[in-house]
Amino acid sequence: MSESRLPSASIENEFLRLEYLTTTGPRIIGLYAKGVEGNLFAETPKVHWATPLGEFYLRGGHRLWTAPENPQFIGPEDGLSVIEDNGVTLKGAVDASGLEKEIAIRLDGNQVHLSHRVSWHGDKPLVLAPWTITQLRLGGMGILPLSANTGGLVPNRNLVLWPYSQIHDERLDLHDDMILLHGKAAEQAMKIGNRNTHGWIAYALGDALFVKRFEVVDGNFPDLGCNVEAYVWDSCLELEMLGALVTLKKNESVMLNESWEVLAGEFPANAETARIIGGRLQ
Repeated sequence: MSESRLPSASIENEFLRLEYLTTTGPRIIGLYAKGVEGNLFAETPKVHWATPLGEFYLRGGHRLWTAPENPQFIGPEDGLSVIEDNGVTLKGAVDASGLEKEIAIRLDGNQVHLSHRVSWHGDKPLVLAPWTITQLRLGGMGILPLSANTGGLVPNRNLVLWPYSQIHDERLDLHDDMILLHGKAAEQAMKIGNRNTHGWIAYALGDALFVKRFEVVDGNFPDLGCNVEAYVWDSCLELEMLGALVTLKKNESVMLNESWEVLAGEFPANAETARIIGGRLQ
């Protein structure tokens, strides 16, 4: 199964075009920008795996997830509804686990505003955090800013690694003020996360810069306190953002908002570029 054989539609303005699936998801599978060649998102039509609820197809692009990650809440995503009203809302059906996911999309110049909603329809309360995952094509560099050295004796930075992550992975480039993760394919996956107080993470892709912005809030976050994460393996680099953990009772929902900005220009994948970008985004 591939995106080319799945029904899709798009929303666009003079700067951006977003392509989304219309029968499964919610999933945004394409991000195209004026002055930038090709789809900024990764396309993974052949990636799928079995879950306790049925076969799951990754499909690439941008999706809404829940943390902590649990196979019991991953499964088929059929039964999508598309609502057009001052933008587009992709509303998934209640899946076999009891989760319902929704993404509302609105374009504004070279920016995309997204509102994500996760609703719970199970009988017992469920603890979860909303989690957005954006899969970008390989060849660029993920940028996660770190807090500055302000002195004092209280820690102000954390680095979280997954069991498969190797600290000497050549794609990981650590600096005092930033985490850089290069979008190169390898046999071993690499993932790193941290508590981000800057409100943005980014991906430099040569002729384009993709920026994901979010509100910094207090709370109890999953994955040892992460509100941002970056992951790379063999087909994409992911920029991920997480909300705080909440307890949902039946028919209750939680929201998570973010915005994207896409800039065309020259953004080579190196530390000098990352610092210039960081200076502009602060």
